[in-house]
Amino acid sequence: MSRKSAWTVFSPIPCALSLVFVFEAAAWADTQGIVVTAERRDQSSNTASLDGAQIEQIGPQAPSEALNRLPGVAIHRNNGVENLPAIRSPVLTGGQSAGSFLMLEDGVPIRAAGMSNVNSVFETSIDFAERIEVTRGPGSALYGSNAVHGIVNVLTMAPGIRDYATMHSVEAGSFGRVSLAATRAFGTREGAVDDLQLGIVGVSATHSEGWRDDAQLEQQQAIFGFASYLGDWNLDSRLVVQNLNQQSAGFVQGPDVYDVSAIARSNPTPGAYRDQQLARARASFSRDFGDDAGVVITPYARWIDAALQQFFLPSRAREENSQWGAGVQSAVHWKPFETVSAIAGFDGEYAEGSLYEFQALATQPNGYAQGLHYDYDVGMTQLALYAQARWDFADKWALTGGLRGEQVRYDYDNRASAGDSGRFRRIADRSDDFSAVTPKLTLSYAPARDQTLWLNLARGSRPPQITDLYSLQTNQNVGEQGEENIDSVELGWRGALGAANIEIALYHMDKDGTSFRGANGFTVTNASSHHEGVEISASTPVTERFDLAGWVTYARHTYTFSNASEGVVSGNDADTAPRWIWNARGIFHATDALDAELEWVHMGEYFTDAANTRRYPGHNLLNLRLNYAVNHALTFFGAVRNLTNTDYADRADFAFGNDRYFPGEDRAFTIGVRAKH
Repeated sequence: MSRKSAWTVFSPIPCALSLVFVFEAAAWADTQGIVVTAERRDQSSNTASLDGAQIEQIGPQAPSEALNRLPGVAIHRNNGVENLPAIRSPVLTGGQSAGSFLMLEDGVPIRAAGMSNVNSVFETSIDFAERIEVTRGPGSALYGSNAVHGIVNVLTMAPGIRDYATMHSVEAGSFGRVSLAATRAFGTREGAVDDLQLGIVGVSATHSEGWRDDAQLEQQQAIFGFASYLGDWNLDSRLVVQNLNQQSAGFVQGPDVYDVSAIARSNPTPGAYRDQQLARARASFSRDFGDDAGVVITPYARWIDAALQQFFLPSRAREENSQWGAGVQSAVHWKPFETVSAIAGFDGEYAEGSLYEFQALATQPNGYAQGLHYDYDVGMTQLALYAQARWDFADKWALTGGLRGEQVRYDYDNRASAGDSGRFRRIADRSDDFSAVTPKLTLSYAPARDQTLWLNLARGSRPPQITDLYSLQTNQNVGEQGEENIDSVELGWRGALGAANIEIALYHMDKDGTSFRGANGFTVTNASSHHEGVEISASTPVTERFDLAGWVTYARHTYTFSNASEGVVSGNDADTAPRWIWNARGIFHATDALDAELEWVHMGEYFTDAANTRRYPGHNLLNLRLNYAVNHALTFFGAVRNLTNTDYADRADFAFGNDRYFPGEDRAFTIGVRAKH
């Protein structure tokens, strides 16, 4: 049995792409500060970034600590490496969270479409990042599925571009934390061009006893990179491996218990765990054809194997999931005229994933039945064509347009008996096809050299996650979920006013065809929502030795449907959707060698349930960081996180009749040293 594919309706599109991409809708345009990534070169007006030096100064102990420096980003840290993302969105959970944010490394997805992970930011190589880019809002015209609310792209260190060959760092701190990292570059650009051989090796390891009881963490990562020439082709390759062994601390339950130290530090789920190993590889082959054309071809492969106890659900079920796959990205760059540049290409991938879920506990309330819940395999095939062009049609004016057509097919093989067990519904073998056409259009104007105005129109789309389709519950019908779509309008200005750099962006988005897990863990389908807000970011020197920087956002994320079982009324705020968020920093350059930074993180009040009956009051945190450069080769650094020892919740929600929290850490100290040569 198969859902009817919309691809049949749009079958002429692949043939027409090459004819219409110059004029049809979409992609981001800008005449200032264009962000250049490995292949897809248009993410500019709605993209914010951190470079390697900024990442080093932050010294993030979790990816959220770095990413939340960027406007519109509010990733909630849960337990250990776990997190829940938000980019111009509420903090999303379940399949909606996994499928709404595209995680890339060097422009390549780190997971297959439909097989994503809400915690996948920790799977990226931030320990070895040269740059992190975050695209706010839809990016599906170039990148396809899951680029709905935003994209995180971690660009790893490239062989031969740094001014040092080795880097070693060690840090230690509160709660038994110790982290080690080292990178080594080899080869040289000197000599004949044809003899170019460059490489880089990096390793990192983290150990933590955990702030809460029975919450130890061990994580190791390694990266290998190599660059060379193969005749007329440039080769740039990466291999990444990672191992995680985590003891997991679950939610504490009860009104405001994050404010009770003994409860906050406890672990109601001793013995819970998350273990995962992964490996991924890519090789980019690029070649120029004269000054006006070039091609990039990037084959890649990945493997992931994970096991965890679902400590966040009453079942405490054991889940085993895995995936392997391979694909290719391609891009042809062409500049036919002085005022026109274009990119077009084909993306394809095949992946296989499996999921096994078993509950050893006796049957629990809410239908969490003892025994086997699910056991299935899914094959995923993804095919896409895309194109984009920029036209500088007048002095200071540019129009950028792009279009992508994509098809995703799932082939589901149930390895358990079909039928219902408690709340769990196991369905018979089937295939499902999904397709999307995602346009973008940008008009930009540069009234002065240091100023840009832009108007973006974009659509994002994604197929359901495989868990949405095949880990069904008894309140769901087979095949009822289709593509999720979001339409976005953005108006922005970026420029300099005196010594200050300022950016203002206003956005309006409407999303339909979505779903979420309600307060009793049942899936609510056919949901829709509305998102609008304003983001303001700025940086400015105040004196010769004191700078200010930061961002603030005010946003409304509301449901535009009603559901009696969840108490949802159209117009309700989405749960975990604070209206006010900001990150502000004062940086004091005490001497040429010593920098001190005081960071103020504000998380506004938000509802913790879709019915808007429960609230979390929000919190304010202060973090202090120090960096002392003895010389170019040696730097000492330190940090005090949660300087005022505030009691707060990293994550608050209301589920299964209880207020639940992942408590935030008490005040924590870190010291470390970094050596380069």
